[in-house]
Amino acid sequence: MFETEFLVLPLRIDKHNKGYVDFYIGPKKLRKIVDNESLTSPNKLLSDCKALQNDLFKQGYDKKRERYLEKMLTAMRTSIELLNGVEMSIKDQFLKLYDVALHPANESELKDLKREYNEAYGGPGSLEERIEKLRLKRRVPEEMVFGFFKRALKITETRTKELFINLLPENEQILLDLTQEKNNDKIKWTCYEWYLGNYNSRIEINPRFNMYWTALLMHSAHEGYPGHHTEFSVKEQILYRELNQFEHSILLLNSPKLIISEGIADLAINVLFSYRDQVEIGLNEFCSDVSKEDSLKTMIAQYNVRNKLMLFWYNFAYHALIDNYTDEELISYGKYFELFDEDGLRNQIKRLNDPVYSKNAFTYNLGTNIIKKKYGEFPSVKDFRNLLINPILPSDL
Repeated sequence: MFETEFLVLPLRIDKHNKGYVDFYIGPKKLRKIVDNESLTSPNKLLSDCKALQNDLFKQGYDKKRERYLEKMLTAMRTSIELLNGVEMSIKDQFLKLYDVALHPANESELKDLKREYNEAYGGPGSLEERIEKLRLKRRVPEEMVFGFFKRALKITETRTKELFINLLPENEQILLDLTQEKNNDKIKWTCYEWYLGNYNSRIEINPRFNMYWTALLMHSAHEGYPGHHTEFSVKEQILYRELNQFEHSILLLNSPKLIISEGIADLAINVLFSYRDQVEIGLNEFCSDVSKEDSLKTMIAQYNVRNKLMLFWYNFAYHALIDNYTDEELISYGKYFELFDEDGLRNQIKRLNDPVYSKNAFTYNLGTNIIKKKYGEFPSVKDFRNLLINPILPSDL
């Protein structure tokens, strides 16, 4: 049966590349079958994928759905070919995996970044010293992270439900959890959303890594409302449960869907609040001493310029994966901008060395730019609702 074979294929790939399947909420019996069987050889995976590609056009799906499934199968086949040792450039891999082309890093777009940061983060000392001073001042004490994040999540949830009336499933829910990970050798995330199915998510928060009060609303919107949790809940209800489109019961990290999902999540906060609103809410709800903070105008400028950091991380990944910079060359490149500490840069290098997560470093900037070019920096509720409900490919936009 096409549906069954389609779902077990990525579950079998995941046994080779742990983390390849970000979530699976389809029939439990299929996961149990794959969990209990022996490892499927890459050659067998490839022949199974080719068979699915041949059978796709015999299923009678409408053209739009057929195209969506075709792109997913192309992404799966590419991952399997890489398992088989097929030589393929990063650019070719990326186009087949994510349905969007990688272009050379445009350093000219970043040439004013340092100047703009100098203007937005003024004061005595070097830019690096000023940024570090603000990090220390704005860092949320570890014991307060959980309570503050819970409050930020409630603010974004309330606003989301005001703007997107009757969109979320009635019994949706987010569970908050503090990460217990203390191994410094592992990849670190500030927070991560794990979609559990049945309209439930678990957001794992790391109170020890890059947790600043100025970013709490952004994180809660990205991971929760109206970002990842909202998108996955809505698509589970409408596409999987109501329309029985089985392909929406699984998320592959190396697939076109991820580009759109990360773009949705990164722009989620801008659908809810203007930069001014984001600053004012942060000051009122999370700042320990407003009198010691920069002016409202200055902080709005800081929020604005911080959006350009995604382009930096895109270029950082491009230099690592395409231009083959050494670790030390990457550290030197990052240090030039005086915005990043060495720990943060080395953590990103760890991500880029991971076979599952490496190419995902490009997805945030690309996904955001694709949506911004179509709908602007502050998408309307109508346009954003369309993104949350419908299966959309990067090439559709």
